[in-house]
Amino acid sequence: MNAFLRMGRTCASMIIGGGLMAGALLAGIGNEISVALPHAVTVGSATLPAGNYKLTEFTMNGKDYFAVRGENGAVAALPAVLTGEDASRTEVVFSKDGETWRFNRLAIAEDGTVYSFPNLK
Repeated sequence: MNAFLRMGRTCASMIIGGGLMAGALLAGIGNEISVALPHAVTVGSATLPAGNYKLTEFTMNGKDYFAVRGENGAVAALPAVLTGEDASRTEVVFSKDGETWRFNRLAIAEDGTVYSFPNLK
């Protein structure tokens, strides 16, 4: 039974991720950042394994998001909130909650913006 539940969650995550990616293509697309995750990072109910990813900014229904696409096919979407701070360098900051790592902030030097990511538990 657990295998069927995991498979169902995986399929649902892929469908939602695919829908968000399709929405990103129709919505405004902005910055794209390459990042190497040094460890697994949790986004909502999905856990992205360590590896290389692209974070692509997009706007949908007036809200900012970053699509996270991995070389291994993993896809997730991060709701993003502009902080109003100025970025002097590009960096991704993670937070750790017990054994779980999550995206916390993203600073983009090219346009001087800083985004925070709401806690997606």
